Amino acid sequence: MNWINVGNKIERDWYELRCKLDKGTHLKIYLDGLMNQDNHFYIDFGDVLFCKAIDESWDLNPSEILDNMEFIAKGVLVELTHSQLRDKLQQVYFKNFHHYQVIGINFGIDVISEKFPLIFKLEK
Repeated sequence: MNWINVGNKIERDWYELRCKLDKGTHLKIYLDGLMNQDNHFYIDFGDVLFCKAIDESWDLNPSEILDNMEFIAKGVLVELTHSQLRDKLQQVYFKNFHHYQVIGINFGIDVISEKFPLIFKLEK
């Protein structure tokens, strides 16, 4: 698996995730910081092709994690540039798309999108 930390705007923290998926498949993921209560972000993916909740953190997804555990744990929003899900989908979906994972302390989310996500910091 190869990945890129695309959430560099997101400050390091333990984040609790909340999701909002409307009828038009527009996905927003809200991140609430637990160590620093002022860390609040949301990631707007726009319309997505696929999203699925995954078990808590990278630890419980060993099929996608190889030897990079220490470094991957530092990411909150990462793009998987080569993964099992991406490889399978590439065989049947011929448009350009991106495979992201958002990792929170309560759960994580796999997202397949044609667009790049937008990251916003929420002010209290």
